Amino acid sequence: MKDRIVTFDIIRGIAMIFIIFFHSSIYNYDKIHLIDFSNPPLFIVLISFMALWGGIFIIYSSILNTFVFLKRDEKNENSNFLKLSFFTFLFYILIHFSLNLIFGRWNVDFVNNTPSLTFVGAILRDRISQFHPYEKLFDGSSISTIAFNILFITFLQSFFKKMKLKRNLIYTFLFLTSFLTIFLSFTRVSLYSYFSILKEQNNFLPSLLLTFFLSNPYPLITYFSYGLFGMLIGYLIFDGRKDLLKKLILPSSILLILYGIFGLTKFPKTISKPDYFWYFKTNFELGIFILSIVSLYLILEKRKNSLKRFSFVYNFSRVSLTIYFLEVLLSELFRKFYLKVNEGWNMDMNSTFLFGFFNVIIWVIIVNVWSKFNFKYSFEYFWVKIFKILGKDSSKLNI
Repeated sequence: MKDRIVTFDIIRGIAMIFIIFFHSSIYNYDKIHLIDFSNPPLFIVLISFMALWGGIFIIYSSILNTFVFLKRDEKNENSNFLKLSFFTFLFYILIHFSLNLIFGRWNVDFVNNTPSLTFVGAILRDRISQFHPYEKLFDGSSISTIAFNILFITFLQSFFKKMKLKRNLIYTFLFLTSFLTIFLSFTRVSLYSYFSILKEQNNFLPSLLLTFFLSNPYPLITYFSYGLFGMLIGYLIFDGRKDLLKKLILPSSILLILYGIFGLTKFPKTISKPDYFWYFKTNFELGIFILSIVSLYLILEKRKNSLKRFSFVYNFSRVSLTIYFLEVLLSELFRKFYLKVNEGWNMDMNSTFLFGFFNVIIWVIIVNVWSKFNFKYSFEYFWVKIFKILGKDSSKLNI
């Protein structure tokens, strides 16, 4: 499979750069847990919007998974696609727990306003007493949501193929269910209390299963709609329906933005709490992400040859999972060194933004040097190797 949508590679590369910047900036601000998150300043709310980029990756992965399925189906290469998707699901779930427990970013439990450290963060910050692995098991992530979305989307596409549904019927179904799921996701507000009770009563298995659907920061009950919208966009791109992207998807994204803004002005500002402010925020973000992705695709894809000149951004996309896995480790090591050079820098937000910028520069150097060796021994390197054995070629890396 050598077909790629260059615009989306560039979008993912840019998103990875912003993730490195905001994660290493915001979560290294040593006074973050002193902010009143029950009524945070507008600036902090806006920063929290920019820090949570997982939604764009959820949409992106759904678009690409749909596109690849249709491409392989066109070439009669889909006999084992469901099996491959299941292996992908298991791999992502493994990554999810590895990040949440060991390698993931240091963050704040915004619901209880307390520090929440992974093993790497706790060790490198000499705060091992603040590492609570049992509690971290019940954290959600964009990785786990992507895993479930990919699996469900593959089942859904296989069903469409088996039923031989016409494209217009598929478009209609995906469009209606996408809107229905995002609008009904307010049910999380009431369901979350039930989830909390199960955790408090140490009902481990039910709590763990509900984690994927209800827990911060990317609960499937809401972000399933991101996957459905991504699936619809994937179909439209594959079918060359730019007319529907312009006349249907772009207006829909604006509707979501306006709906989100309307709700955000009606409720007290909070960050990542299972409340109605968060519900409207996810509607707003979905609209922003769809508007950005589709607009950039329509504008830039016809200029894809010139886009390849932005190789340093493209390289971030090629090994995005590896970067996501290691960005905290590098940030924490750099933090220890920087504290010896400039003690107390992490008490000032402007200094933490400078620290984030330095992290991006370091990763630009690493990624561009690594690209000379075709990213050998990265996660993507082994990913391509394993899936080639299983019968699936990948265009991510040329091995």
